[in-house]
Amino acid sequence: MHSANEPVSELQDQSQWLNWPLLILIALVPLQNIYLGKIPSFGAGINILNILMVFAFMAASSRSETSYVSPINRYILYLILSYILSLFVSALVMGWDESKLYILKDMFFAYLFFFVTYKSLTGMRAVKAIFLATVIPLPYMFKVFYTNLSWMGFSTYQDKLRLNSGTFMQLGSNEIAAFYASYTFMALAFALVEQGKKLKVFLFLCVAMNLYSLLYTFSRGAYLSLMVGVVVLCWYYRKIPLLLVGVSIIFGLLVLDFDVFPKAVTERFNSTFVEDEQLDDSAQKRKILWGIALEKFQENPLVGVGFNNFKKMNEFGLDTHNYYVKLLAEGGVVCFISFLLFLGACFRRGLALLKNSQDEFSLKLAIGFLACISAIIVGNFFGDRFTHYPLISYLFIYLAIVTKVDANALIVQKQ
Repeated sequence: MHSANEPVSELQDQSQWLNWPLLILIALVPLQNIYLGKIPSFGAGINILNILMVFAFMAASSRSETSYVSPINRYILYLILSYILSLFVSALVMGWDESKLYILKDMFFAYLFFFVTYKSLTGMRAVKAIFLATVIPLPYMFKVFYTNLSWMGFSTYQDKLRLNSGTFMQLGSNEIAAFYASYTFMALAFALVEQGKKLKVFLFLCVAMNLYSLLYTFSRGAYLSLMVGVVVLCWYYRKIPLLLVGVSIIFGLLVLDFDVFPKAVTERFNSTFVEDEQLDDSAQKRKILWGIALEKFQENPLVGVGFNNFKKMNEFGLDTHNYYVKLLAEGGVVCFISFLLFLGACFRRGLALLKNSQDEFSLKLAIGFLACISAIIVGNFFGDRFTHYPLISYLFIYLAIVTKVDANALIVQKQ
């Protein structure tokens, strides 16, 4: 029994309530080909996702037993304020551009997932339901990606092989690769603790489908992100010998080319480690772009050249292909520090849950999330893996789950 002054965990509430608009929204968000290609828009930037988010927010707000208050709120607020400041700087530097407001709105849409998900977690049934909503789209995503592979040949690497963006209709192969490289760890974490045989098999199949798709994205940044995530996973899971053997075998097979992987994949992977004079055109341009971006940062180190302005300030008309460099150039120290604070807060949430975990579920969830956020941190060295809502929304959903489960673990500990 709890005394009147003892805190009662929100996740100990046995409520069977589920936020159905949120569940539908979560399952739909990575399927751009459906909600942009098949479901009519309502104009003024409003589509089915916006409508579902409004209903999800209203449903969450109706629950008095949970709160929007969390340890992560202020870090998201820092991000929002820094990007708004960068938008004003952008208007001062290059004039007002309404399209940038819509880009910012889409970014903030992803952030909303944290608040609505956190408020909607009324019990462990909701935790499981929200997680399942993130894996339900994976078989369909695999089907679309696999279908798009059918016209490709893999006897040698060619840039046209990187045109497969799966369900990410308005993005590219790098973005879908980052999706698989990051969130596969969460599917694996839940697969390891799931007791039901059928669901366990389904989750492991989703992991396999994700890894297969990732292999054929030909994204070197995603390959490295996955490897770093695997290192983190094995480190905290205390499987270091397995890690060393597994990574050595995979790395050796890729580099030595024993025809285990498609030749196009090994060629693409090995191009990561060539000398400067052998770099492909894409890698050469990145080095040049980083140099230009750092020059722009030095011109105005505090607030940069303004939100989304860099493309118009270099001769290639390209982005930096490194989100950290992009932030320095466009948002200066203000945006850069806000972003680092947020990433640090995410990692600390995972570590806190790892420390406070009272059961196998919390432990595996913490380790999976630490691997996930590590892959995201690495992935942003190779491009913008943070501003596209189909890609980044799941980070905020999983962050909400980890934060709420950790709050539950802390209260159980104190009791």
